[in-house]
Amino acid sequence: MLRRWLRVCLMSLVMAGGGASSNDEFSIRRAVLYPSGSHYALDADITYDFSATAIEALENSVPLTIVLQCKIERERSYLWNQTVIDYRRRMQVRYHPLGQLYQMTSEDREASQRYASLRSLLTALGTIRGLPIVPAERIEAGETYRAGLSVWLDIESLPLPLRPAAYLSSSWYLSSAPFQWSFERSE
Repeated sequence: MLRRWLRVCLMSLVMAGGGASSNDEFSIRRAVLYPSGSHYALDADITYDFSATAIEALENSVPLTIVLQCKIERERSYLWNQTVIDYRRRMQVRYHPLGQLYQMTSEDREASQRYASLRSLLTALGTIRGLPIVPAERIEAGETYRAGLSVWLDIESLPLPLRPAAYLSSSWYLSSAPFQWSFERSE
């Protein structure tokens, strides 16, 4: 196990000078907030294109943590916008070589999901449906709100021996451009 981690660290250091290809990033294709019971829920479609370095680390049993952030602000004509909520969800993905299964765990769920392939894991990770974001009473009628959604790979959650190499290599800096939209409460 230690040899695998050392090999991943060495590969990351070697690739530090290289840089990531232009497809090594995350992209948000669609996002919408809608009333769902006592909350406003999020539906989103996200594409995850991991770098070869990140995939190699994952396949060598290094857990990767993805952070999803949804920030909602109430637009105001005076001063600056008022933040209603800054929601963050951390999802950890890992590979279990013995069972040849990928696993996704979220901090807001007790159970984890298992997948037979990396492709099926990334599809499930990128398909968000009905995720409660903000209590409905925090969204007032007649007000305009700006929502922003972004995702990134959390380098700080990598194992300590791997972090220095990750800081030096652009192939670990994986994130989406912010996806923003406006909405109003419909009554």
